[in-house]
Amino acid sequence: MVIKVIQTRYKGYHFRSRLEARWAVFFDVAKIRWEYEPEGYVVDGTPYLPDFYLPDLDCYFEVKGRPEYDLNFFRRFADEMGCRVVIAEGPTPDPDEWSCLDTIGLQVLRPRHAEASDDYTDDVAWGYKDMFLRCDSCGRISLMNEVYSTMKDNCSCNDKGSRLMPLDDALKAARSARFEHGASGR
Repeated sequence: MVIKVIQTRYKGYHFRSRLEARWAVFFDVAKIRWEYEPEGYVVDGTPYLPDFYLPDLDCYFEVKGRPEYDLNFFRRFADEMGCRVVIAEGPTPDPDEWSCLDTIGLQVLRPRHAEASDDYTDDVAWGYKDMFLRCDSCGRISLMNEVYSTMKDNCSCNDKGSRLMPLDDALKAARSARFEHGASGR
């Protein structure tokens, strides 16, 4: 049996699934600017329409309800576009029920440089189970692994006391958004 996704309207957009609409709610609450299906592309002869483009983070954001997708396709797209491609697999995370040891999170694919090999091992080391994090000093949002955020550059505000915190408020809003009978989603 094939279960069809429910197309959903939110803020005047017709999303292909509730999951996509929930991520739009997440972006709105987090104050992350987004563009839905901004433009189509052809990658290795295959037409592709990215779900979201996040201009402030200069990345494409792809929503996948199930793990049946070609990761190498999205790696090639990242290479072609010269910017990150973020894949969100499964439901929006529940901040009350997950820890850094869980399998949820975002797969962040970074473009390879022209001189790089075809080996994508860096994606696994630095792009697996990432999440949107907010600096508690300046409010800047970054995409990185919460566990490794202290090993990376943290935030460019250079406040030594700053920490990067998960966007729990936005995750909770996305998970609780209701879209039935013409509701606005919030």
